[in-house]
Amino acid sequence: MEVLFENHYTRDIEWAKDVCGYALLRRPILIICYAILILYMLLGVLELVVSGAVFWECFLLPLLLGGVVAFSYRKHVNTTLSRDRELHGKAIEVTVSVGEDGIRQTQSTGAEFQLHYGDVKKVVQTKRFIYLWSKTNMLYSLKRDGFLHGTADGFLCFLKSKGLKVK
Repeated sequence: MEVLFENHYTRDIEWAKDVCGYALLRRPILIICYAILILYMLLGVLELVVSGAVFWECFLLPLLLGGVVAFSYRKHVNTTLSRDRELHGKAIEVTVSVGEDGIRQTQSTGAEFQLHYGDVKKVVQTKRFIYLWSKTNMLYSLKRDGFLHGTADGFLCFLKSKGLKVK
């Protein structure tokens, strides 16, 4: 396979925070839910100002759910990193090679995965990473500043040329 793009990163705290942050905080449906909770809280403030009545559930429910989300985020980040250290003794190094026919991800553990463009379900970009989810929900990550061959913008254009929608 001729390598068009090559990327390298470490599954470290930066990666874990970014991937868990997207999964728990930045997905569009969750942003809508958070906005509704904020409006619910503002409704409680408005009710307090207008009638002087305090509806505690308008304040407690959003705060309670926010606490649950924050706890889940920390737990997922720590579990992800602990699992890598427990199973492999250190953080996992990942190299992603992109060719015309597909993407190959090789880990320092010796594991190797292949992804064909027809099997890509979703492509999402954050400030630091580009994520590709396969139809079987395998996650392929590329660090924006981790390109050894090619660039992040070039890679995104390449994905679009393959008919993939990039969010």
